Amino acid sequence: MDAGKTHIARKLDMTGFFCPEPVVQTSNEIEEIEVGEVLEMLADDPSARSDMESWSKRTGHELVSVDEEEGIIRFLIRRMT
Repeated sequence: MDAGKTHIARKLDMTGFFCPEPVVQTSNEIEEIEVGEVLEMLADDPSARSDMESWSKRTGHELVSVDEEEGIIRFLIRRMT
């Protein structure tokens, strides 16, 4: 799927926050969207990339894409359960 054309159901800006806060807040926000919808999460914590990859594998949610631009990491996460 082209991440540029993915409909974003909800956005979460976690720039300025460090582990574990981006994971904790993403866990809370993903519950606010419907199964199949996509959450966009922005972070600038370098450990967020590995944290979110582990979190998505553990929870069963799909990490649609991970992009980084100017130190901001953009995660698109599809709720699967």
